[in-house]
Amino acid sequence: MVPRSAFPAVLASSLLLLTLPGCGAEPRARAAAPAADHTVVTAGTLRPGQAIPAPTGTVVLTLRGAITRHNGPDGTLRFDMRTLERIGLAEWTGSDAVATGRTRVRFRGVLLRRLLQVAGARPGARTLRAAALNDYKVTIPIADATRLPVLLATTADGRRMSVARYGPTRVVYPFGKVPGLQPTVYDPRSIWQVASIEVR
Repeated sequence: MVPRSAFPAVLASSLLLLTLPGCGAEPRARAAAPAADHTVVTAGTLRPGQAIPAPTGTVVLTLRGAITRHNGPDGTLRFDMRTLERIGLAEWTGSDAVATGRTRVRFRGVLLRRLLQVAGARPGARTLRAAALNDYKVTIPIADATRLPVLLATTADGRRMSVARYGPTRVVYPFGKVPGLQPTVYDPRSIWQVASIEVR
């Protein structure tokens, strides 16, 4: 259930999706997931169009590419954990067979679509090239983020995720919560230990 106090934030987020790039149809893509597929934990204090402060703590994520917001060298956008979570937090409980083999894990983090809105993803951007700390790379269609409550998770079952526990951030799809997610398609996109994302 979405808390009554969070309805304005959910409505604002829904309106912003109308202008988010990458909303074209894709094979196997579902219709937009309703708000009931996730719970808004905090509405966030960083809004689309606002300047994003430079990190003062350890950088946990770097964005680059087709974005309009920057706070780092060479047109990058860097986040420490505190600033990243100021975007707003959502959570859902689903399966984590792809990493831990567990059937019920409560993930909390930033909705990937919200991250793109705050970063100012440019019209025409269609994919994300995510890279892990070990240099593993995967391409994620932006359509996934607009149609599903894909999280850039920062906690699992209330615990921060260390590098040894697939953190400090990881992309998680709502397996076991949203039907029809084919493992052969979405498992490879479920990248953990995310270090950077290039918007293309």
